[in-house]
Amino acid sequence: MNLIEWLENPAYSEFIPALTTLLKNAAWPEIEDAFYMHVMIGTGGIRGPLGIGPNRINSRTIGEAAQGLCFFINEYGQSAKSNGVVVGHEARRESRAFAELSCEIFAANGINSYLFNSMRSTPEISFAVRHLEATAGVQITASHNPRTDNGFKFYWSDGGQVVAPLDNQFMNLVNGVEKIDRLPLKTARERGFVQTVGEEVDREYIDNVRSVSVSQSRSAIIVFSPIHGAGSTNVTPVLREEQFNVTDVNTQKEPDETFPTAPGDLINPEYKEVMEQPVQLAEQIGADVAICSDPDADRIGVAAKKDLESNKLEILTGNQVGAALIHFILTERKRANRLPKNGLVLETLVTTNLISDIAKSFDVNVKSDLLVGFKFIAKTIGEMANKDDFIFAAEESLGYLTGNFVRDKDASIGALLTSEMVSSLKDDGKTVSQYLDELYEKYGYYKNAQLLIELPGKLGRQTMTEIMMNLRKNPPKNLGGLSIIGVKDLLGVANLSPESYSIGGSNDIISFELLDDSRSRITIRPSGTEPKLKIYIQRYEPVLASLQQTKRIIDDNVNNIIQDISSYLLEGLSLELMPSWNTSLKRII
Repeated sequence: MNLIEWLENPAYSEFIPALTTLLKNAAWPEIEDAFYMHVMIGTGGIRGPLGIGPNRINSRTIGEAAQGLCFFINEYGQSAKSNGVVVGHEARRESRAFAELSCEIFAANGINSYLFNSMRSTPEISFAVRHLEATAGVQITASHNPRTDNGFKFYWSDGGQVVAPLDNQFMNLVNGVEKIDRLPLKTARERGFVQTVGEEVDREYIDNVRSVSVSQSRSAIIVFSPIHGAGSTNVTPVLREEQFNVTDVNTQKEPDETFPTAPGDLINPEYKEVMEQPVQLAEQIGADVAICSDPDADRIGVAAKKDLESNKLEILTGNQVGAALIHFILTERKRANRLPKNGLVLETLVTTNLISDIAKSFDVNVKSDLLVGFKFIAKTIGEMANKDDFIFAAEESLGYLTGNFVRDKDASIGALLTSEMVSSLKDDGKTVSQYLDELYEKYGYYKNAQLLIELPGKLGRQTMTEIMMNLRKNPPKNLGGLSIIGVKDLLGVANLSPESYSIGGSNDIISFELLDDSRSRITIRPSGTEPKLKIYIQRYEPVLASLQQTKRIIDDNVNNIIQDISSYLLEGLSLELMPSWNTSLKRII
């Protein structure tokens, strides 16, 4: 149906040559995946592989998103249209063209826009929305997705992403788009619909980032890589203006839409392959820490020395960095008498509970059950009576935030605080690894691991659907030698039937509790933005004797849990979907 529409409808005429080539080459798997559905909205908006078809990112699907946003804004009246939309982009292929296309569509619908003069980070777009008092913001980005992808991420007037029911309303408007109106960019500029912004916003944003500093220590030697992305626009100037000793990874320093040094298509610093060049350079020069931002510079990967006497670095997980940072921030703010009376720390429900334990020990309030996606953190901050009470937020996928000027995770904030923490610890003769061991001794040992299973295409989607339905119909009784003592399913009864179930929604999460302390659990969810099934394992044990012995026992148990859950999921699959599972790429991070 979609294929016929794209072949026969004049609205899609620009795609006919490329589509004809696919048909002539009998590229049936690509055709099926590109046309069997429309690209969906997830926790970060619309994103996916570049290409032709409704299930790809191209000028049509970006145009539909922009036109749908116009309909969305129209419902708020003329003032909303006049206040306009901030538009930015990162370094990926077609990013500038898609940003300009969005402005042309906004202009044709009588909506003003502020277009950044070149590549910017995603958190700066969030900042600029409120700074410029705009109605909305759009960033052309696929965040940490593979370099083959791009997308359309939008913010509302509070600088945060929209959540239910507004996200569903937006998607319905996008799905209803038939005609896309455009006013040529040159004409739109001449008529005053498009205004260029740049350095004046940068200055305000960077000054705000620098204001969240909690320590004056600058002893750390730092290696930084933006991996050809937007980190050069926010992380680099912040660290340099804060007088840190920073060495760039020269081979990854310049923006490049092809990401030439990426290992395969990977540009997500959660993966050790992506961290390889920064880590190698750091070990070569004896740096204390290597930091790598993702392409749109809203998250950071961190590798730090395990021992000050050695140049060897170890890659830290997002959970480890988040736990170390919250203890460091609370310690420094308490020392400076800057802890608010009703302070609040936020984390998603798949992020380590060590963060919560630490915050509570400082008599700080915690909300640790937020749905996955930083938009739910932003929503919680926006609902606070006194937003100055917000202290820190973290999610396991390398996202960190403090301050009240950005409503999304921010690589420059994360890099600044991490660099200060590494410096302060170095001054005391410690590393982050040793710091974490001290925290484990005090609060108990947490082992957090994630099993990622990549299941692309239509068959992959069917596989994830069957897995999630099976888990709900026939949950496991025990995993890793531990009994399942409780099941938490956030989906809701109304969405459990095959007819009503839609995979990858924010509530499509099921969690199995292993022990009655609520700290040991397995949580499973399909990603809303990538063709991946994500399995989060958390095991906790108080340290009663030796920390190293506790680590060894719990780490082995987590490995057993991963093996058991993998076997269990495979056993429940129908015969026709087993090849999809067997050929899937599986990673533990």
